Amino acid sequence: MRHIDVGGHRLRAHSSGEGGRHLLCLHGLVDTLEIWDRVAPALRERGRICLIDQRGHGGSDAPPGPYSRVDLAADVIGVLDDEGVQRSILVGHSMGGIVAMATALAHPERIAGLVLIGSTSRCAERIAQWYEVIALAGETDGTAGIVRTIYGDNSKKQIRGDAQGIAHVTRMLKTLFDDPLSEKLSRITCPVLVMVGEKDPMGPKASKFIHAALPEGRAELRTLGGRGHWLHVEAADDVVAAIDDWLTQNGL
Repeated sequence: MRHIDVGGHRLRAHSSGEGGRHLLCLHGLVDTLEIWDRVAPALRERGRICLIDQRGHGGSDAPPGPYSRVDLAADVIGVLDDEGVQRSILVGHSMGGIVAMATALAHPERIAGLVLIGSTSRCAERIAQWYEVIALAGETDGTAGIVRTIYGDNSKKQIRGDAQGIAHVTRMLKTLFDDPLSEKLSRITCPVLVMVGEKDPMGPKASKFIHAALPEGRAELRTLGGRGHWLHVEAADDVVAAIDDWLTQNGL
């Protein structure tokens, strides 16, 4: 485990594996790099992988806000620079998928492919309002307030990170209402694998919408029956198998 300086703030990271293929895994809101533990052993057999805590999360710094999608994309590029990698495959879950798409749009020359797990490219007004409630809870009651807002009063879940930093990240997600990624996705030219669980509470339609908005012939959509939001936790073998097929089909 180490910390990477990405331009004034540091991100906690763990790299392993070797070879010409590079994969960078980006977790979702309030998760940490450990969320990839069930797929990391298999992925490191397929190349070099890097897992990071995104800003405000886990052991990473929380620089002053507000944060934009461009800011988090810049963090990704800072990690790739530190890794000495020119091009990487980004594997993003939920919020991590949003960051992955934003990075592919802002820095297409650095991204060889995208794997988007249970992600979205836009949000409704009521979801944007919910993101604001989460942010305010973090600012008022710290990480405990975020837990209560997302998971309920009786949840025993614990969040590691900086509450204000997570609030800034949550408000970044809120911008998907006024400034959705959807209309921009036709500019993504790298191969994309879109994966979603049939029972994902975010709704499989969000992933289908991403797939439809991407250039024809460049994206594949896989829906896993009976699965939920955290496919890389609850269906790790299926996720790795799907990534293997996709890598082979696209010569990555």
